Amino acid sequence: MRLNKAELNTLATNPATRFDKEGLLIITDRQEGFLWRSSEVRVERWCKLRGNLLFYLKDKDPKSAVAGLLVLENCRARIPNEQPEPEGYVFDIDFKDSTSERFIVRSSAERLAWVQCIEEASSERLNLLIRQLKDQIEAQSRRTNAATTMGNHIDLGTPLEQQVQEQLQLHDAPAEDSTAAPLEEAAPSEELDLSELPICETALSCDSLPLDSLGRAPNPQVVCSLLPAPGEDCLWREHARTELQERTRSPQFLCTMRFQRSAGFSAGTRLRFSVFDVRERLTLTTLPLGHADVTLGVIQDTSRLRLPLASPRGECGFITLASWSPDAAVEPGQAGNGPPRSSTQLFDASGSGSGAGAAAAGGTSSSRRAHRRTQSLPPKLGVRLFVPQQCGLQRVCCNPRLRTYRLNSSLGADISVQETLLESRLCCQLPQQLLSIWIQREKELLQEISGMGELSGEWRWRQMNLLEEHLRLLKDYSQAKQNIQQLARDGVAFKRSAAKADEALEFLPVNLHVQRMWAQNDTMQRRGLLDVVTVGAFTRHDAKGRKCGGLIKLLQESKSWKLEQSNACKVQAANDAVQATKQLRKEIVELMSQLLQLASRRSSKDMMPLCNQMVARTRTLLNIWEPSIVEEAVAFIERHRIIEEPENVLMEPMSPFRKITQQLTALELKSPELEDFATPVVAPPDLWPRGQPPLMRSNSWHPSNSSPSSSLDIRAIDSLQHVVKCYNDHLRSLEQGGHARQAEEEEATYQSLPLAWHSQSQAPLEATTSAPGPEPAAAPSVLQLIDLDEIGRRAQRQQHQQPPAGFLDTKLMSSSPSANYYRPTEEPEPLDLTQLNIEASVMCLVSKLKFFCGRCDSPAIRLRHPKAPIKREGFAVAPQQAPDVIAAPAAAKQAPNLGLDLQPSTAFGSGAVPVPVKKGNKFTDGLDLSMTTDWAAELRPSMRKLRHAMDRLLKTARLMHSVQRLQQDMRCNRIQASIMYRRDVCFSQALTALVSSLMLRLWGSELDMGYLVMLRDLGPLAYFEGLLTLYGNEADMWSDMCIAIEDLSAVSFQLVRAQGDAAMAPTPRITGSRQALEVQLPVPEHSLPGNGTSISFKITPVFFNIGINEKASFAETLGQTKEQHRSNWDNYLRLSQYFGRYRKLGLGSVDAGESLQSLLGFMEQQLRSNVSKNVKILHLAEDACRLMDGLRFTSCKSAKDRTGMAVTLEQCRVLVREFQLPAKHVPYVLSTMRSEGTRMDNVLKNIGKRKYAFNRTQVSFLPAMYRPPVGSYGKAQT
Repeated sequence: MRLNKAELNTLATNPATRFDKEGLLIITDRQEGFLWRSSEVRVERWCKLRGNLLFYLKDKDPKSAVAGLLVLENCRARIPNEQPEPEGYVFDIDFKDSTSERFIVRSSAERLAWVQCIEEASSERLNLLIRQLKDQIEAQSRRTNAATTMGNHIDLGTPLEQQVQEQLQLHDAPAEDSTAAPLEEAAPSEELDLSELPICETALSCDSLPLDSLGRAPNPQVVCSLLPAPGEDCLWREHARTELQERTRSPQFLCTMRFQRSAGFSAGTRLRFSVFDVRERLTLTTLPLGHADVTLGVIQDTSRLRLPLASPRGECGFITLASWSPDAAVEPGQAGNGPPRSSTQLFDASGSGSGAGAAAAGGTSSSRRAHRRTQSLPPKLGVRLFVPQQCGLQRVCCNPRLRTYRLNSSLGADISVQETLLESRLCCQLPQQLLSIWIQREKELLQEISGMGELSGEWRWRQMNLLEEHLRLLKDYSQAKQNIQQLARDGVAFKRSAAKADEALEFLPVNLHVQRMWAQNDTMQRRGLLDVVTVGAFTRHDAKGRKCGGLIKLLQESKSWKLEQSNACKVQAANDAVQATKQLRKEIVELMSQLLQLASRRSSKDMMPLCNQMVARTRTLLNIWEPSIVEEAVAFIERHRIIEEPENVLMEPMSPFRKITQQLTALELKSPELEDFATPVVAPPDLWPRGQPPLMRSNSWHPSNSSPSSSLDIRAIDSLQHVVKCYNDHLRSLEQGGHARQAEEEEATYQSLPLAWHSQSQAPLEATTSAPGPEPAAAPSVLQLIDLDEIGRRAQRQQHQQPPAGFLDTKLMSSSPSANYYRPTEEPEPLDLTQLNIEASVMCLVSKLKFFCGRCDSPAIRLRHPKAPIKREGFAVAPQQAPDVIAAPAAAKQAPNLGLDLQPSTAFGSGAVPVPVKKGNKFTDGLDLSMTTDWAAELRPSMRKLRHAMDRLLKTARLMHSVQRLQQDMRCNRIQASIMYRRDVCFSQALTALVSSLMLRLWGSELDMGYLVMLRDLGPLAYFEGLLTLYGNEADMWSDMCIAIEDLSAVSFQLVRAQGDAAMAPTPRITGSRQALEVQLPVPEHSLPGNGTSISFKITPVFFNIGINEKASFAETLGQTKEQHRSNWDNYLRLSQYFGRYRKLGLGSVDAGESLQSLLGFMEQQLRSNVSKNVKILHLAEDACRLMDGLRFTSCKSAKDRTGMAVTLEQCRVLVREFQLPAKHVPYVLSTMRSEGTRMDNVLKNIGKRKYAFNRTQVSFLPAMYRPPVGSYGKAQT
């Protein structure tokens, strides 16, 4: 235990100190003798007991110096013998973890008195007495219902809500330390309503506080406590506290206190303002100086109230309360119903109040007009309370924490500051949507691999390898989604920093919060908002602390690996071509949907532009794939696929591969379509016909179950993955060599389904499997194998019920007219035939459209041109400018006309013979415009044929992709899968933070037309500020953040109107694929222009990182910051290019443009200078982002400690630059925000302590502006 020797000596020797017990005691003392011999002597000393401190002096003199001290904790006084001994009456003090101490007194009564005082001195005894007193007070309060009330501004007849009573009861729980949280912290279930007007807001100051015994000024801090309404209890509960000021007798506190009705306050609520002297900041050792009691009604009725502080020693100074009440006056022109609602609500306290309130304040209304700093100001000076308009902030954020301040500007005016910390409601919603997209993608890849059929030789082992890898990813994604769903059901809206290494929640951003500062300078007539999203680094944390180099290193290694593999580029090109086919097919279907709507209204005017777009996209679609590559892939399938002879179908058992693929998913993997284009799905034949009715899966498509399963059975996926791994190990052992007889026996072991699916009565998707042993390849006979056919026969025999499903089944979707995959036994359709069907359908559709538009004499169009027989390697897909933009180089080279070809066509397709031109065409012959009433019915058959033809093209594309992946090195597949998973984790965190910031901007503040124009023409700037260190594990985090932020530039955003219930809980919707994501952002209905135009945009992300802790010094010494400098420079160039486009569009004012130009010039100088921990780069980027109305993000490892220092510094910089806060006040304001502001609340929410995780050495390495105040940091979990 650390004790202050000087303080203890002053306490023991001060004549004014009143001790609980004093007297002479004979103490056994140990003295060192000759040759290290110690002896025990008994010395009579004067002893003093104060609390749990027992002082013993040097001799019998009560005024002698202090010789020692005993702390009476974890001890017990004991009388060993009632009879006196020769020296006197003995008693012992037994300590729990140390030796006992013996004391001797002269009389039995004296001994009994000392023992009783020592037993009552411990804190445990005091806590027991306090609990007994509380019980007595509560019992007395139940019998007493009378209450004394003062003030008349608030109706006393309104009862407290039940939630408020629960909140007050929760707040009554004893705190672990003296820094108890405010009232709203004690009950997080009671969410604070930011739009609620406070009863009043009060600023505090003191004067004439007493000095201590050494003549030093106190370190004052004021704590406000409330006494709840009668009928609950009569215990003082802490409501709020001010900051700590050092060595002053007349403190002016910056923190203000708000009193709201929702927290249970009324005019009769009794308040106690207690002033404490904080003697030691680290342990928060405090001494009470005095207190003042008052009711809230008196504070509300009086603008300035000066009260004496009472204490047992008499008066010890004064406390002044300066209050602002919104009910004090009504704006001119307003009725008495309430204050005006505007972007800033203004309340003037200079008006007259009610008569009773004026009488209570002194009988005149002029006595209420005052100023909190001085009484020499004019008596009619208005005192104003400003409340920011929150718009729809709490529709997208929740669990707010609020702190308010009153600062003084350089001109003597008041600066009202409101600091708010909120959680994003989207923290758990957006990762679930992303995981659903990735789960769907893994199912598609599983479907592709099974669609190739069973292959022979080494290709079967490769095929099982791919199945195993995708099943593992499917299980991981599904498990992660299930964990997040459980967290969302529990009502948790953020991931604590202490759980950042929890793999179960790794897709959630760490400690995602919104930090909002609202400021108002009434003299300058200026107000503004500063929104910063604070979030932990976008990375995949390793629980064991292992390093992998981060995504940059992993992608570089993967790139070098691909250069060594000749087939790696083909795989990527095939994947891009599949995604391009899907995207083009989606766009064509959407255009057909619009054409169908126009046809139903017989609106021919708008049809031709849509028709032109459809023709252009169809041309691109037809030129994506090279016929030679398709022919090679088809030849590969024909050469290696195992064809089952028809006569042996019923005789031989089903192979292991076919039994495994029978369990592959039955999910809605259809093309995007309208119901007008859909064809009813009948019961399909089995993938592998066995001469009996096929099994129907409970999660398969069925007319009674048109929606896909909402969840997956994780245990079923895990079991099937284990079975695939067992079979894969068996195939690998066969490839490595073995006896033919043994191979045949082992193969026969796998001739039945390795999994038995059993259902429970209420959970059809639950699978109860007998798990294989840990060494299935060595001992495959331990598997419990049940044949699929036997399951079907048994299920049909028992109660005629459908058997439960495995989680995967391909046969339904494979036989659907809108299926996107080939069945394993289906022959691929020739590419030329597919292209011909697409071309014919489009020609027929376009001809009918031109006929309806009055152009019946126009000839049919042509979509393809003759091509030179040039043999090329790979796929004809151009390098992408962005991950979601895929172009066809063949179409680009030939530069086709995107409009309709209205000239007579001399060729149809490739190699057609020229024919004489005739008027009209065969597609419209026989149509009579006057007799055709239903245009949509005429167009729908051609549209349905076109969609089915595009589906067959996608089937072929996916088959080609599977072949290319199968021919790739298996090690490359594993490396790419691990990189993809890590990248998905980081991207999920980054996109969640970005969308939360966008929704905050769209709903949390007023939208003007200038901002919407900026979104439409340029897109917003997103500035990510990093405080990571390129040393140790944080170097990997920085690498992951670079890639995740870069991936955000490929995401498309679209604003949609939120109507009805969607406006009450706006939720973005994520669609698309991994390469082409689109996020639909709901906005208030009145914000978008009324012309019906949609606004789509992309963001421009920039990421600047500067390490500031002690590890940053090590990294700079070791020369490990070169990559950081290079990245910062690249992001500066991107920021400069964005500013160039911003200025060309004429956005912003002229002054802002000049300021931005100078800022960027100064930033370039700072980037070129080699300065250690050059945080000026971050500050300049902050200023540039604010001037261009960009989005702000601040990150460190956990977004708690370094982030808190950076955010508070940025807030003070904004107050200095825009609201005239004097520079000399910045250190004190900065210290107040860090010790008592919302960033400390964030620390408390994450680790349960109000301590930043810094030690003294780490603080010394931080830049001076980033150092926390003394007492606010210490040993804490990071």
